[in-house]
Amino acid sequence: MEAIAFELSGKTAFFKKPDVNEYAYFTYSHIHKIALLGLIGSVLGLGGYWKQYRSLQSKGENALNRYPEFFECLHSIGVSIVPHGDRGYFPKKIQSFNNSVGYASQEAGGNLIVREQWLENPHWTIYLLKNKVPSNLYNQLTESLLNRETIFIPYLGKNDHPATISQVRVAKLEELSDEINGFDSLFPAADVVYARRGTIDKYSTPFYFSEWMPVNLTLRTNHYILNELAHTNKRIQEVRDKSKVFQTEMKTLYFI
Repeated sequence: MEAIAFELSGKTAFFKKPDVNEYAYFTYSHIHKIALLGLIGSVLGLGGYWKQYRSLQSKGENALNRYPEFFECLHSIGVSIVPHGDRGYFPKKIQSFNNSVGYASQEAGGNLIVREQWLENPHWTIYLLKNKVPSNLYNQLTESLLNRETIFIPYLGKNDHPATISQVRVAKLEELSDEINGFDSLFPAADVVYARRGTIDKYSTPFYFSEWMPVNLTLRTNHYILNELAHTNKRIQEVRDKSKVFQTEMKTLYFI
């Protein structure tokens, strides 16, 4: 079995959490599966939410516009996200800027002060598993990435944050032959049982990161379906679903 692998990075990133705060908009700590599928969709030229909205307005709801095109085509692809931040974290800072288009605010002057929390210098290694994606679409994606060709410009959450895709390669995946001690990628927190003590590297300081992040979309409303994803060096005793676990490039990966 094989997967497309590449390095994904940028100067900044903003993956907006849907909860609204009157002071600032906050970001997820990592690129999540829906945002990653959107980025892949931009490489292939697949439509997004705006195309879906126009289709709903002109044709009404049908089987082809229940989801954005990128999600409809790519939702079954398995993704593994390996973070390269310090203990699973990237620095975050609040950025303030003015939206002065005139209709952004009802206050005098029509000026809106926007505050967003941005990730700084994020970097992930991404693995894409074919799963049930049609072969022609998967092959097109592989060729586009290897040839550094995209239909639309990929970005990290918003078009203020251009994405850098580098070191594209095809990785050979192997099923796990040994016991699973830990993961290099993000993984569902509920799918593992931790050992009572110890870390993957017995000389390292334990760390644990977890966050509820989008892994799917609801039908029609397209709201995020969240799952708690974790990243840790704590030693793992048991994994409940080993069918989603593979090894490659000296890493143990969980495909979401």
